[in-house]
Amino acid sequence: MPLPTTQSWTLHPATRKSWMREILALLTVLVAANILVNAWQSWHDFRAADRQAAEQLTAQTSLVARLIEDRLRDLDGMMSATQTLIDEGKATNEALVDLTQTLKLSLGDTLIAVFDANGRMVAASHPDARNEIPGFDAIFAQVRAAPSARLWLPVVWGNRGAMVVAARHVGQTGQLDAVTIHLVPLEQHLLDNAKLIPGTALLLRDNTQRIVARVPDVAGLAVGQRLTDDGSARAGPIEGTFYALWRRDHTERLVAQQHIGLGSNAGYWTLDLGYAIGTFRDSLWASLYLNLAAAALLLAMLAGGFILIGRQRALNGRVEKYASTVSTIVENMPTPVAVVDMKSKRILLGNDALLAVFGAPADKGQPFARLFVDEAHWTRMQAESAKEPAPFQTRSGIRHMLVHCTRLAALAGKSDGDPLLVVLTDITHQHLLLKQLQTDADFDPLTGLANRRYFEKAAMQAVEHARRHHSPLSVLALDLDFFKRVNDTWGHAVGDRVLKVASRVFEAALREDDLAARIGGEEFAAILLDTPEEQARRVAERIRQTLQDTPIQLDTGETLSQTFSIGIARYDETETSLDETLKRADAALYAAKHAGRNRVRFWGEAS
Repeated sequence: MPLPTTQSWTLHPATRKSWMREILALLTVLVAANILVNAWQSWHDFRAADRQAAEQLTAQTSLVARLIEDRLRDLDGMMSATQTLIDEGKATNEALVDLTQTLKLSLGDTLIAVFDANGRMVAASHPDARNEIPGFDAIFAQVRAAPSARLWLPVVWGNRGAMVVAARHVGQTGQLDAVTIHLVPLEQHLLDNAKLIPGTALLLRDNTQRIVARVPDVAGLAVGQRLTDDGSARAGPIEGTFYALWRRDHTERLVAQQHIGLGSNAGYWTLDLGYAIGTFRDSLWASLYLNLAAAALLLAMLAGGFILIGRQRALNGRVEKYASTVSTIVENMPTPVAVVDMKSKRILLGNDALLAVFGAPADKGQPFARLFVDEAHWTRMQAESAKEPAPFQTRSGIRHMLVHCTRLAALAGKSDGDPLLVVLTDITHQHLLLKQLQTDADFDPLTGLANRRYFEKAAMQAVEHARRHHSPLSVLALDLDFFKRVNDTWGHAVGDRVLKVASRVFEAALREDDLAARIGGEEFAAILLDTPEEQARRVAERIRQTLQDTPIQLDTGETLSQTFSIGIARYDETETSLDETLKRADAALYAAKHAGRNRVRFWGEAS
């Protein structure tokens, strides 16, 4: 079998580049074809969605038209019944009220009134019917002048659309003897039993283009208003539908139209029912935009691919130069530097300074974590440069160093992780100096206890802990009894010795989480975390008793005895600091001194 040649595309850069160009060109054609197919499919989907919506809208319009026709039949029946009552001489208020109640479910809160030929009200379903009827005088005059047909007049009644239907009644003599007026709140139950999708609008007009009813109630579109055709309508997807801009809310709708007859010589009403275009097109637009965005992204990626091909050769040549430069820099840096493989966690490269400081453990191939006193420090520091120094085990002992890590992506090659450039900076001297400065700033040099500055910082943390966990927190205020007498009698050296012994007794009686502090000359304080009052009393008694029973040896061979007076106060969670608690503990301390010293007192406790 013949051996593969060196011109294999997997090895030869020029051949590989040519293949990539052909593939990218083919992908460009495919993406363009995909855009065209998606555009045609979207156009087809829009057409199908519009047609389906038009068919549904037409059916819905027919349903609403039947509902309106049913109400008109009920209204016709009510008017016929009113005429019959007049013929039989039974047109009374009670009869008209009963008639409106009979058809209330269909026609709503209808008003019926009967007037004689002179306009005097004979009977009505409402005592103030004459005033309830909008434009009564004009309506009555128009009915008297009309020879036969009923008068249909859309009006606004009670802030809603209503229909006034007025008719003449001719007696046996053939003369006008009565006028009936029916005021029907047409919009009140107009769309009952019609389940319309959100965004649907309805407009009902008479044959003179006056608005009879409108849903929703749009400002500036009043019942009785006469509309004009602005010519903006265009044909819809099926017969009987059209697209129109609903001028009152500036929403484009697909509209279905149907005429509703009012009987002989009464004309007709025109019903327009419209769906907002967005209700059935928005999802299609979202899909189209998503497809276009995806295609644009692919084109951008393909363009980027062509650009990357042009840069590939230059980048390949620069990698080796970059690696050589890094190696030279590492070798010549005066501080310890190592390149660590992230997969094996072992040293790939170390400079002379690294070997001089650590010796054999820093050789190539050795685990880098072995250089740390605690290997856990290395796990924590790999992701980013550490802000605090870490202890390292060097040839000269433990040294504290800052660790700075940088990933070298260009040198990764085929490894599972980028190599890590680790630079170590020895700051042992600065670390020890800073630690000493922190100790001097936070602790009393004579007793070794925390000073007032440290006590105040710890108090803030203790308050935060107590409030977060709703745990008890107690504070002790302590004072050495007759300490001034000790200084005056034995001198300050003996006074210092008493302070040291008292501090050891005080600190030994507390738990590890508690804090003992010297906040003044012979004044001490303690913070007892998670400690209720009774437990705090036991701690205070232990401190007091232990100091009382501890003889203090002097250089002269003599011994002194010393006692504490102690005040206790509990922290209140409503407070934002321990200042008030410490004041209460001081008050309890003074109460203990006033009671004879060498005793413990709670704040507020009776003597």
